[in-house]
Amino acid sequence: MSVSNAQTARYGIIGYPLEHSVSPILHNRAFRDYGMNARYEKVPIAPETFEAHIARMKREDWRGFNVTIPFKERILPLLDWVEETAQAIGAVNTVKCEGSRWLGFNTDWLGFLRPVASDLSDFKRCLILGAGGAARAVAFALVKKGAADVLLIANRTKARAEKLARDLRLHGTKTIEATDLETLKNNPAKNFDLIVNTTSLGMNDPGAPLIIDPEPLAHAQTLVYDLIYKPPQTALLLRAKKLGLRTLNGYPMLIYQAEEAFKIWTGKPYLSATVQELLQLGGK
Repeated sequence: MSVSNAQTARYGIIGYPLEHSVSPILHNRAFRDYGMNARYEKVPIAPETFEAHIARMKREDWRGFNVTIPFKERILPLLDWVEETAQAIGAVNTVKCEGSRWLGFNTDWLGFLRPVASDLSDFKRCLILGAGGAARAVAFALVKKGAADVLLIANRTKARAEKLARDLRLHGTKTIEATDLETLKNNPAKNFDLIVNTTSLGMNDPGAPLIIDPEPLAHAQTLVYDLIYKPPQTALLLRAKKLGLRTLNGYPMLIYQAEEAFKIWTGKPYLSATVQELLQLGGK
């Protein structure tokens, strides 16, 4: 007996643009694994129509959705409740809909940590490129876990980097500094153990320019971590590999943050065999 479409639980991802997103592949696979009558879809929203579109979604029957660039901070005042960690980060990437109440969470910070958990104690000096919602999650994760004795945030505009640095100082006593990318290029700080690109530069664009040359910023054991997963090898990662540095793209983080969101919505983890199969696709 078939189940009518009206009974199908509705999930999705909001952001702009969304052509690059593989989140539907991850979550729809998990729904199939458990035999759940649910579907996950892309919901592109132009920034100028965001509030009106959200008001329309509130009248629809959603069970949950993810939030990506550029709305992870903008969604906050439109939620009915925000979990404490997401409040501290200042960004939401997962919303659970309980009737008319929308509840906000952040799973990015957990997704970021999972692939580097065994290396955290080695990350004494860390550089974060960008100061948006993803940067907030990464910085919070490092501070919360006691890594990053020195944390430098470099953004296109220094004011936004300084705002993030001020917010972070409320959660730790580490040395947290801010600069703009142009100043960092002209006067590079040295010997970072971890360099993380949280910006969208290079997303879905193999020909995008190098955001910054890691050579004067790194040492032999530096890990260069680019949260972009399409393409799997950005200009930053290709340059780092040429220098002999360790590299990691954003695909494992994508899977792990998605799994945490799935737990919030359904109470279930991804099947371990599914996680392993998905991870093997990360470099392709």
